[in-house]
Amino acid sequence: MTLLITPANRILASIGTVLIFLQMLLICSDIAGRYLFNHPLPGVLEVIELTIVAIVFLQLPNTIATGSLVRSDALFTRLTRTRPRVAKLMDIVFSLTGACVLWIIAYGIWFKLTLAIARNHFTGNPGVFTAPIWPALLCILIGSAWGGLNFLLIALQINTGVTDIKEGIAE
Repeated sequence: MTLLITPANRILASIGTVLIFLQMLLICSDIAGRYLFNHPLPGVLEVIELTIVAIVFLQLPNTIATGSLVRSDALFTRLTRTRPRVAKLMDIVFSLTGACVLWIIAYGIWFKLTLAIARNHFTGNPGVFTAPIWPALLCILIGSAWGGLNFLLIALQINTGVTDIKEGIAE
């Protein structure tokens, strides 16, 4: 299973990285247009709003798989030394909760995505600039569903005794 998970995580993270680079080019072009030609690019704000959300959800599965998701682990570190079984249980519960939360997001976004496609929802000002919102919603759906799968695999690996969770999924 990790043969499928790891490349998919990396592909999603790479797409997110490319979007960051494109955002940077778009913002720099907009700034140059404003100051050099007194003519900003239309729709930059709308595109940036959509791509920021897409980037977060596209990079989330790899963040989870590599153990880079931010969490306060002062209590967890102490429990690992003093009560390893409690720490293991806590880690499994954290991972399963994360999977459930992300799958709830995926379930909820599915309806919004299908509605956005069916009704051609867009952001922007007609006549100036418009962009469909469904690509960003699709990124949220894919990232949250795949992130939930990563959390589930981590919980299974903790339960089966894999000592280095990062190695089990990410490499």
